[in-house]
Amino acid sequence: MSSPFSPEGVAKQLDYCTYCPKMCRLACPVSNASARETLIPQAKMDTLNQLRRGRVPWSEPAAEPLWGCTGCRHCTVYCEHDNEPGLVLFSGRAEATSRGVGHPRLTDYPARFRNRDERLAERVREHVPRDRLGADTTVTFFPGCDAIDKAPEGISKALSLFDAATDDRVQVADIGRACAGYPLLAAGYPDMFRWHAAKVAGDLKRARTAIVGCSACVYTMRTQYAAEGINVSTEVLSVPEFLADRISRTPKRNRGESVYYHDPCYLSRYAGVVEAPRRVLAQIADVREFSWSGVDTVCCGGGGMLPKTMPETADAMAAQRLREIAQRGGGTVVTSCGTCSYMLARNAPRGVEVTDLHAYVADAAGAQPSPDATGDRAPGAEPSAPKRPSSTSDAP
Repeated sequence: MSSPFSPEGVAKQLDYCTYCPKMCRLACPVSNASARETLIPQAKMDTLNQLRRGRVPWSEPAAEPLWGCTGCRHCTVYCEHDNEPGLVLFSGRAEATSRGVGHPRLTDYPARFRNRDERLAERVREHVPRDRLGADTTVTFFPGCDAIDKAPEGISKALSLFDAATDDRVQVADIGRACAGYPLLAAGYPDMFRWHAAKVAGDLKRARTAIVGCSACVYTMRTQYAAEGINVSTEVLSVPEFLADRISRTPKRNRGESVYYHDPCYLSRYAGVVEAPRRVLAQIADVREFSWSGVDTVCCGGGGMLPKTMPETADAMAAQRLREIAQRGGGTVVTSCGTCSYMLARNAPRGVEVTDLHAYVADAAGAQPSPDATGDRAPGAEPSAPKRPSSTSDAP
């Protein structure tokens, strides 16, 4: 039986989608938010199929629908054939980019990615005490690029929580890279992704365990690295997975409030992490559910480079995700991904507050930074004031 991502497997998926009666139409948050028939999963796959077969010449306008996807995998949940439109469309983006007809908003993207990655690696050193930085450690924390860029103050809260939860001294990964490379794949640059992934895997191999704060990074390190032949010897855990088996060790102060948990797509549907965050939150709050949750969660709009290629639609998706909570009277939404947290927070309606799981649990537990967490920063670095979230144009 051939792999679903072999040339034969991809061709089969494209043909199945082309002639399908659109059973997954309801599941695509991009087409729902944009109200564009050309962006339903079946139509996007048909577009790629016509390009693949040469029935339509490759051009920027012809390839444009390939970019209307976050890779959230919700359509796969409803597909009778278990097709993977998100991953197949990403391969179509790579083909479009190699032909010189990639998305115009992603021109020179590898250089832009590298510059941002280097800038954020330096930003980590501004916010983390020097003795909490390192790569030669048993357990390392890899926050993820959006967490570093949009909410760097949350890193110290994560460290205080890890201090309470484990005897291991967790340090923030100081490897000169802030991102696992997922944006390069989503932007259509698989060769650059392979180079970057090999560097990240090599730099992290000195740690036994890496706690990863970005859902796309968790999936990328666990699955896409291996798919590209890159060995990851380090155990990769999401924040809720790491905390779930250790939460009993942290001091708890039940706030007596209810919180809604938003499942990040790449954590729930790709990595299968659904119960762990709920177990952690249940220790300190009453966990309530969105109408669409777990493996049936709805995307926040932050994946697949959508904040770059279709920023208005990405924001509309986040706003639509939170509308249900506003209609229920508001409340607190907790999530386990820096990108989800940022997208939802910047689009939250009145009465709805959004926070990261580690920040919420640290506050509820009363966890305080250890004495050295307020010590000297890396040489030459000064602590920065919290930065107001910038627009999605600053997203990778």
